[in-house]
Amino acid sequence: MTQVSTLGKLAVVTAGVLGIATACGSTSTGNSPSTSSSSTSGKIGGSVTVWAEWTAQEQQDFLAALAPFTAETGITVNYQGKGNNMDTALTAAVSGGSPPAVALVPDPGTLDALAKQGAIKDLTSILGTLTSNFGSAWNTLASYNGKQYGVWFKGANKNTIWYNPALFTAAGISSPPTTWEQLLTDAAQLKAAGTTPFSLCTDVGWPVADMWQNVYLKTAGAADYNKLATHALKWTDPTVTTAFSTLGQLFSQPSYLLGGLSGSLSNAYPACVDKVFPKPPTMPKAAMVVEADFVVSEITGNSSNYAPGTTGTGGAACTADASKTPCYDFFPFPAPAADSANNSAIQGAGDVAMQLTATPQSTALIKYLAGPEGGTIWAHLGGFASPNNQIKTSAYPDTVTQADAQALVGASSFVFSLDDLQGSWEPHMWADLLQFLQNPSSSNVATIEATMDSQATTALGH
Repeated sequence: MTQVSTLGKLAVVTAGVLGIATACGSTSTGNSPSTSSSSTSGKIGGSVTVWAEWTAQEQQDFLAALAPFTAETGITVNYQGKGNNMDTALTAAVSGGSPPAVALVPDPGTLDALAKQGAIKDLTSILGTLTSNFGSAWNTLASYNGKQYGVWFKGANKNTIWYNPALFTAAGISSPPTTWEQLLTDAAQLKAAGTTPFSLCTDVGWPVADMWQNVYLKTAGAADYNKLATHALKWTDPTVTTAFSTLGQLFSQPSYLLGGLSGSLSNAYPACVDKVFPKPPTMPKAAMVVEADFVVSEITGNSSNYAPGTTGTGGAACTADASKTPCYDFFPFPAPAADSANNSAIQGAGDVAMQLTATPQSTALIKYLAGPEGGTIWAHLGGFASPNNQIKTSAYPDTVTQADAQALVGASSFVFSLDDLQGSWEPHMWADLLQFLQNPSSSNVATIEATMDSQATTALGH
């Protein structure tokens, strides 16, 4: 699909969902939705500079989500997508005295640091009742010292393992696993059927961190997860060792990993997704990829043939051949049977909007991002989930994304991606976990744990 046709599609979709966005209400609360229309009084004009990490298709989707804002207010949005360098670029801009008016960052640690510096504005009075559009966990993550400094526009459900249904069917697997033990059994069955079970994403370390954190959450539970995130629990704690040994059950089977251990260590994101959900006419090389719900943008970007769920377009059977009727689906990251109480716990992430320069334009944009209108548009486009409880489930385009979003909003136990809370030692944490993938032996685990605890102590000061 060309850039021109993509933009044309977005324009049509945006126009088509404006009515949905302005009328949407919550399916989980009785409150009337706090829409952006009520908080952007008339034409304001002027412009606002916005930075976020989104590039390529995500950038186009975000701009489509902002189209009603520009139409309603007359404010021109000057957007810059910074990719993986968003935090670094923003820190440099703040230090240099030339930050954007609004920035969306992918972790609450950056929000805390900027709030501590006085570099972002207190939004408590600006947001008012708009904070009721989010659960208490999300508002807490956007607060510093009891004041609201941000609003979560985009969420990410990381409690997801994406699989190619055609490959499961070919291996004789009729339903996805619900326990860790069954996941390993299914992996063996896939391998016996001639399909490599997993395509790992390991180029920079964060996907392996996401995977390890899922295992830790499912074995240790949310309370210990949050203690470890703040280093109130040491990285040498027995719960950490249990997570390593559990994940080691998979990593010690290199034949379950596409390319083996050495190949996995060079498998970049999003190419790792393409190995499970390739562009036509390439055939898939693995059955599963472990990563958050944002992989849907990559899958559907590879081909419009991909149908969500376990039935292909027009009710046809799912095919491994991406040029015919391929499918995609996910199942929740499973806990071991002994830790089934942790099955409902969800690890997530997201992008939080902050105001760095107070102007009528930036204030109007913050209010808009806190309402359901923009999120409803992006939800309709796909590859998006929001913690905003005023976005109707029906705004999401299919049963797969609906289930994903419902899990994110309605999680009984929600924790934020642990590595994103680690500050300066986060890249070292990624490198440590890649060392574990390279050598998942118990003797190496002891060394890695000691290293991680020392690094956490140095970075966090305790």
